[in-house]
Amino acid sequence: KDGEVLCFVSDPKKTCKIAKQPNHEFKVLVGPAYKDTTTIHAFAQSCLGQEPPEHAAKWIRTAAGKTLYELWHADDSAEAA
Repeated sequence: KDGEVLCFVSDPKKTCKIAKQPNHEFKVLVGPAYKDTTTIHAFAQSCLGQEPPEHAAKWIRTAAGKTLYELWHADDSAEAA
């Protein structure tokens, strides 16, 4: 959801905030005061210090502990049912 704070799975001090773009895509805000816009992939890459070995969404989680990957695929399986 727009404005939700997410964190890196291995270090919850590394956070980002979801930002809905004018074109309706979602990106994340990072950096001091969440001023820099980037993609989930780029945020995961910066946290890991390398290219994510698996889908970048597996490295970012919500405050409830679910990864973005789990949430996105839960939507897919709900639609398939």
